Amino acid sequence: MDQDIDRWFPYPEYRPHQREMLEAAAGIVRTGGHSVFMVDAPTGSGKTSILSALLAARNDQRIVVVLRTVSQVSIYLDEIKKIRQNTNKRPRVAYLVGKAKTCQLRDEMDSVYMGCDLLKIMTRQLLESRMQEYMHLAGRSQDTVYDPSKDDSLLELIMDEREGERSCCPYYLLSKEAYLFEGEIKFRSSRKAQEVGRAIGDNIIYLDELDEHCGDICPYEAMALSAEDADVVILNYNHVFDDDYRDVMYNWLGLDPEKTILLIDEAHNLGDTVRSVNSDVLPQFSVKKAIKEVESSRMKARKAGLNQSLAVAEQILPRIMKFMEKMNEKGTSSEEWFDPHMFADFVFGESLVREDERMVAELMNLGDVIARQKEKESESSEIHLQKVGDFLFMLNFAKSDEAYVPLKYTDKRQVGGNTYTSTTLEIRNLDPSLQIESVMGQHHATVMISGTFSPPEAYELYYFANNGRATIMTLPNQFPPENRLVLAASRATTQSSLRDDRDNVTEIQQHLEAFITGVPGNVVVYFTSYNLLNQYMDVCTMVAKAAGKQIYLEPRDSKEVSSVLGRFFQAGLKSATKPGVLLAVAGGKMSEGIDYRGEALKGAMVVGLPLTAYTEIQKTVNEYYKGKYGKKQGMFIAYTLPAMNRALQALGRVHRAADEDGVLVLCDFRFSSKGGMGVREYLPEWMDRELKVCSGKESAQLITEWVKDYKRADVPLETKGLLNVETDNNEVQEPVLQTGKIKKTRLLNILGKIARSKERFYLGTINNQLKKEDRLDSMQLKEIFTDEDFSRLGLKACYVPSIGEVEVKRIRKNDK
Repeated sequence: MDQDIDRWFPYPEYRPHQREMLEAAAGIVRTGGHSVFMVDAPTGSGKTSILSALLAARNDQRIVVVLRTVSQVSIYLDEIKKIRQNTNKRPRVAYLVGKAKTCQLRDEMDSVYMGCDLLKIMTRQLLESRMQEYMHLAGRSQDTVYDPSKDDSLLELIMDEREGERSCCPYYLLSKEAYLFEGEIKFRSSRKAQEVGRAIGDNIIYLDELDEHCGDICPYEAMALSAEDADVVILNYNHVFDDDYRDVMYNWLGLDPEKTILLIDEAHNLGDTVRSVNSDVLPQFSVKKAIKEVESSRMKARKAGLNQSLAVAEQILPRIMKFMEKMNEKGTSSEEWFDPHMFADFVFGESLVREDERMVAELMNLGDVIARQKEKESESSEIHLQKVGDFLFMLNFAKSDEAYVPLKYTDKRQVGGNTYTSTTLEIRNLDPSLQIESVMGQHHATVMISGTFSPPEAYELYYFANNGRATIMTLPNQFPPENRLVLAASRATTQSSLRDDRDNVTEIQQHLEAFITGVPGNVVVYFTSYNLLNQYMDVCTMVAKAAGKQIYLEPRDSKEVSSVLGRFFQAGLKSATKPGVLLAVAGGKMSEGIDYRGEALKGAMVVGLPLTAYTEIQKTVNEYYKGKYGKKQGMFIAYTLPAMNRALQALGRVHRAADEDGVLVLCDFRFSSKGGMGVREYLPEWMDRELKVCSGKESAQLITEWVKDYKRADVPLETKGLLNVETDNNEVQEPVLQTGKIKKTRLLNILGKIARSKERFYLGTINNQLKKEDRLDSMQLKEIFTDEDFSRLGLKACYVPSIGEVEVKRIRKNDK
């Protein structure tokens, strides 16, 4: 069985401990029985290749890769591509990402999901109407099929429609065809859509290529079709851990949980995601719109015999609105707990006989009538009355289960010269364990991977409510310790009692100055909050200016993040004259999920232990977990574990490859202390071992000496041995380009000639010494080579974008 792993593994050799990790993952799959494998593996461990082990070990099971962000999709597509190129295996892969990224009309809509739903309704109505016309002309029979792509008059009518005037979605229209089944008009995927979907599985189509590949077919429909027979399906967290989403998605894609293996990436985020999925939010505008929905549907409801439902809605909705208006008068912006029993009494209390659950069911019945009415009238499928009903249903949990907390908060907005106040109610879930166990208990096996499962036993307890549920493996850091300096403050802290203490402030300022001045190139400083960032903004600006560096600030608006990052990355290039200092917040927009590769980042510093603000709500969370696991373990899971993850994620931005170097600083004595308030015992083993504890003044000396004496460590080469190409006895290898550095422009020229040649060539990459702007990326290679080229030319040793020193050999027949 172990040989199966080797046959699926797409690289020439295993990294340290990698095969052991892959064997363990394969063993979990063979065991099945809803088993769970948790892998704590730092960047560089090769944990993405667990996918190859799952493919090797499965029988008839399919694999669902569960991701948090769209940017991670390409990582797994790259992995599948390497398996196809470097082995004789050809697994099929498909992925589904949100319509905001795939809808061809997304730029025309304020809300893609609402707009898409509305256009789909209109398109189906148009299809049904044209089908009826077609049957009137062609006759009615069981094999009657209406294909809109052959209806020239319709195509001419809709293709000239402009934004805001559309009668349907032309892409969804051409993805469907109408047919008769037992006398009723039904819809199914068109032949063209099926062909496009199959082609996605046959090839590997990246997200930025999807629009072009799909042409006039809806990309979302094509992706779903490609997933029906895919070996690997890539979904997001909500698709799998939201019960409603999962039931619909699995049914649509033909997935049986008992025959499905889950591979969950960035699994340290799973708890927060599941808590969010199990929470419910009711904004005031939804209540207002629900009231309007009821008013406009009054006649239809009475005709449907729903007088009781109508009476319930007309009683309950104004009471909820009155409660919210009272909250508006108080104007509390911070989150506050509200009593769910008193709220229920206020909302339902006017009834002669209290039957809260029955009244909620009546609301939902009326919501169904409104939904059908909106569909017939081609209106948005969003039903606000159903949102109210869902919230009131969740309220029952808050009345009886401490894991659900009812909250209220009020927002104020300035529009013109007027101030608008709006209250939001929320039922917030505190404990993800029941849902996580429920989902994993339905699947054949689950593998969870993360670079910051530290300590993994705490995550196991948080996720499953007991230890011993999962098999756990922790891998050491594979990157050379010589390539990093890890410091922790001996005295500085951001504890509230000492935050404004003069000596403590001076100590933090000295650490900041040593770090910003001493580390050459781009650095980032993560603070525990925007308030703390503002407190040290002036000193950071002054120090950066003296060091010849430019300050960059994490923007409050997420739309500005890419622009700020782009300028910061440019500042990190060796050709840049002024390196950057990025000031950000731990756990914010710039601390996770962003790849600061190469020269983009040479150091990261976390100022303070990034604990959540100690509000009344956080106290409630703490008390819940203390009651569940005891004081020490409960406080750690509720309060300290999230802070540890924020800090480790922030520091993890520096070393993304084995040959990258940098300085890591934990500027709070709690990171260097054990016991009491200290958290050092919870740091990863490699970090605890390498940690140098120092004062602010000492940190300047340590950084200066490290930078002066630093010599890049030899790195285990991913391509070691690849240049010894195996050839037949009657073949000979001739160097075309000797091993050495090469500019991208020259390499592109050489590769272009190779692609046009009929001879066999061999390209091997050695390391990553080129400047970032001189490297080749995967898109550039795909413009030159097809998959057939790689096979014909023997280019299977080409790793992208790590083109540094290269050697190209021609392989020809030996004339002797």
